[in-house]
Amino acid sequence: MTGIQPFRGKVVRQQYAHDVVSPAYDALTIPQRQQFRATHPNSYLQVTRSAEDELDAATVDDDALVARGRAALQQIIEQDLFMSHGAPSFYVYRLAEGAHAQHGLVCEVPSEYYGSVARPHEATRPDRAALLAKHFATVKAASSPVACTVRDDGSLDDILVAVAIDEPILDLTSDDGLQQTVWRISDLAVQLDLQERLQDADLFIIDGHHRSAANQQLLSQGVDIPVLVTIFPERSLHLVGFHRFLKLDEGLDPRLLLAEIGRRFVVEAISDVATVEPGHVALFLNDEWHVVQFDERPVGGGASIRLGSLDPVVLEREILTSIVGAHGTVDVTYMPDTEPFSVIAESAATQGRIPIFVPPVAIEDMMAVAEGGLTMPAKSTYFTPKVRSGVFLRLFDELAELPA
Repeated sequence: MTGIQPFRGKVVRQQYAHDVVSPAYDALTIPQRQQFRATHPNSYLQVTRSAEDELDAATVDDDALVARGRAALQQIIEQDLFMSHGAPSFYVYRLAEGAHAQHGLVCEVPSEYYGSVARPHEATRPDRAALLAKHFATVKAASSPVACTVRDDGSLDDILVAVAIDEPILDLTSDDGLQQTVWRISDLAVQLDLQERLQDADLFIIDGHHRSAANQQLLSQGVDIPVLVTIFPERSLHLVGFHRFLKLDEGLDPRLLLAEIGRRFVVEAISDVATVEPGHVALFLNDEWHVVQFDERPVGGGASIRLGSLDPVVLEREILTSIVGAHGTVDVTYMPDTEPFSVIAESAATQGRIPIFVPPVAIEDMMAVAEGGLTMPAKSTYFTPKVRSGVFLRLFDELAELPA
């Protein structure tokens, strides 16, 4: 099969959705994820667990981790928390947060075809992809759709919005204010239209690079499982910055760091920063705000030139690697731009880290880099709101035998 396909999946039952649907993984700290799991025993976070969240994080291995995930899924299945809807189907999945709403098409894509049309833009870690490949082979299910976007003149969005006027099969507002609504597409003509419109269309990955890499790793081993995907029209997306929290090696004076950055770029100390413009990053250092102005971007050039001028790439190359790395370890964690800068700066301070605020990458730049077969540093983009785990469930037991 080629092209997107309807799938025989399940949708969480309305009465259990609040307990099963997980918050956005990247938006929570390790203690917050641990607390959420402790108070939500049926959350899908119990299935998609990471070693760092385990109480025995220092000793747990991948085999034990995915076995725990499979046991958690079995508990969810036995409680009948998801409902089947008959024949294979497409679904419309709306995410609404504040004044922003976006409609996506939930479907599955055959693995080999997916490899030919999926366009990643971020680098992946082989160890993380290997863990997820083991997860899929052991848990034998997917609930976290890879989020993709496609170029759209508005007509795809119109189709999805038109479906969303009917009675939904799920309508959930989570504790963080995100409203998630699901409709099943039962009209065969609409299904065929969607398949024709998206035939051979590039699928630009916006969230789920490691899940994609895991799927292709399994395919290379002869394990062929489809990819659960949500496709959003590009015009509907909301892209924000992904900030860095930098921890300096003991003994490295932050004033030295700032002075060296100032020898490479124009640095301006200002009273306050609420946003950061393209071509700049901002640091909160020694109780002061500093805005760093990067060199002017080129007006033309291919994907490699465009990639080299993007703010996360310049930051990685010119400041983190060249300046910080010259003095020792580059120790960076990440925080999406989902809170006011003052709140994010306070969070960094509690961790003994320096916050570096990065503007969002433009969607057209992301697409150009992906089409050129190039990748940005990890955590260069953050699309919000995020697709959540625990809304859909696709079991792979009926597919070709998966490795034990």
